[in-house]
Amino acid sequence: MRELRARMERLAAAAALMDELATEWSTREYAGRADEGRITATVDAVGTLRAVDIHPLSMRRLDSRALAEAVLKAVRRAEAAAEAAKEEMLRGGLEAAGVPHVAGLLGDARRTFDERVSPEGADRL
Repeated sequence: MRELRARMERLAAAAALMDELATEWSTREYAGRADEGRITATVDAVGTLRAVDIHPLSMRRLDSRALAEAVLKAVRRAEAAAEAAKEEMLRGGLEAAGVPHVAGLLGDARRTFDERVSPEGADRL
């Protein structure tokens, strides 16, 4: 019975820590760059595009197709940075709470996290 109570306390602590981390993570923005850093895309924590900055040299140097590809590359890199930060935060939170991070548990935590950060987050998966 003591072990069960201890596990429940660890899970409660993990949930509280994940809530705290989710709140912190969800306020951040992530950037991705392309064309030697002259194109920058910024996304929020769930991958919503917030800004695209294109240096005038990129607009002169690249044709429309190459420019579009570079913008998409910057956006994808920003989205990947946001996803990597989420994965790191989830793993770190589970480790700090003393909960083993097996794949199934991490998957459950990821789904719960997405639901808490954004109600429509489950639709994006």
